[in-house]
Amino acid sequence: MIYQQGTSRTNGSVVYEINPLSNPNISWEKANKLNIGTDIALFNNRLSLTADFYRDYYYDLLQSRGKSIELIGMSYPTENIGEALMNGLELALTYRDYAGDFHYYITANWSQERSELLYMDEQDYAGENCRHTGKPLTSIFGLVADGFFTSEEEIQSAPIVAGYDRKNIRPGDIKYKNLNGDNVIDQYDQTLIGGDKPISYFGLDLGFEYKGFEVSAMLQGVYNWDRYMYDATLMSGFQSVNQGYGQAYETVLNRWTPETAATATLPRLSAGGNEYNSQPNGLWTSLWIQSCNYIRLRNLSVGYTFPETLSRNYLAGLKIKLFVAGQNLWTQSAYAYGDPEVGFDSYPLMRTFYTGINIKF
Repeated sequence: MIYQQGTSRTNGSVVYEINPLSNPNISWEKANKLNIGTDIALFNNRLSLTADFYRDYYYDLLQSRGKSIELIGMSYPTENIGEALMNGLELALTYRDYAGDFHYYITANWSQERSELLYMDEQDYAGENCRHTGKPLTSIFGLVADGFFTSEEEIQSAPIVAGYDRKNIRPGDIKYKNLNGDNVIDQYDQTLIGGDKPISYFGLDLGFEYKGFEVSAMLQGVYNWDRYMYDATLMSGFQSVNQGYGQAYETVLNRWTPETAATATLPRLSAGGNEYNSQPNGLWTSLWIQSCNYIRLRNLSVGYTFPETLSRNYLAGLKIKLFVAGQNLWTQSAYAYGDPEVGFDSYPLMRTFYTGINIKF
């Protein structure tokens, strides 16, 4: 970034300096990659297996030093100091066979990816809860939500987030765990709140043909998938819009009130939003970590091809196939606030149906 450091009004000259400092030794990031795979076919190709294992070691990753200071008024440059490891396994098993006119197939696939941050230059924190090194690259760090305040007396005696006025905190706001015991909630109370398990993907593709009828379906899913799903418009509602407030969605019905204190799953409502309950000082919180595990019927197709004798005798030899199909027909998900694959501010996946006629001369 280039910024104006000083200006002389007498001669109109302007002095510019570059921030951060330049790094004359910067280089490209590097990797050592290993991939081992096999393809196996058995029983006259009725059963087939494909397996792949990979191990990718990345080094000289560009990172900023966590222990640098701006002693001369500039931040330190990015350097080739990071290291990371990614490894995974991919499997696909297919079985196909027939019995008379009945032909069928089924393919199952599964894959899993593990990762680890081997090195990054971190501050010497008082506790290990803040450290990223040794954790998965998908790790999500933030404050741990420990229920909601229920009384003014509890607010006065509990630690709160640094920089916030205690008198502005009300019953129904989030309590945060003070992990380092210093009676102040700050960045040193962050810990791993999600994304610590290897993400796994799976799918099932199957179908059959019988005397002109064709049916095929594909199921697909993910597990061990955590996401930080906070969106102020969806989760808090009544956001400031010009001179008034915007609308709220159904999610606000689960808010804390004195009557629902024992069952509430979300903090109290605040017109215009409440940063203390969403991202205090820009820190994420465990309350908004959602499991996005799901299984979805991605595709389903049903078709019928007229018999060859009928085509030859009555349809001038035309080969005619009728079909109907659909996409995204059914989803079972752990995420309660919409589609697990699409954020609230994005266009949702559509459930679609279509049909047609295929004619070949």
